[in-house]
Amino acid sequence: LLNPPPSPPGNSPVHFAVCQVTVEDDRCANLARAAVSLSSMLQDSSVTARQACNLPVGPDAAPVIGAVPGVQGVYVATGHSCWGILNGPATGKALAEQIVYGRSMSVDLKPFSPARFL
Repeated sequence: LLNPPPSPPGNSPVHFAVCQVTVEDDRCANLARAAVSLSSMLQDSSVTARQACNLPVGPDAAPVIGAVPGVQGVYVATGHSCWGILNGPATGKALAEQIVYGRSMSVDLKPFSPARFL
């Protein structure tokens, strides 16, 4: 990112380069313990992979939702940062409306258009 958005408050910075994202053993262990506490079926299981990820966010820190300019039939819905899991259903509905009806009826997607980067 040329001009990354500011890091969130607190002591856990958002990393903007993939090489800065690392797996934290203690957090993985906490997640494994939590999973076992939710389901006894996991008691004798083992973790086969551990990974960390970056938070997807665009240069203006707003989601990118809509038709990709110049590429017919291609749409994107990304850049929600940590809010993707919460906003995913509404994003899906709005984007489906845009694809089927030519515009979203539930929310104005213009502020989130990929065209804003052109």
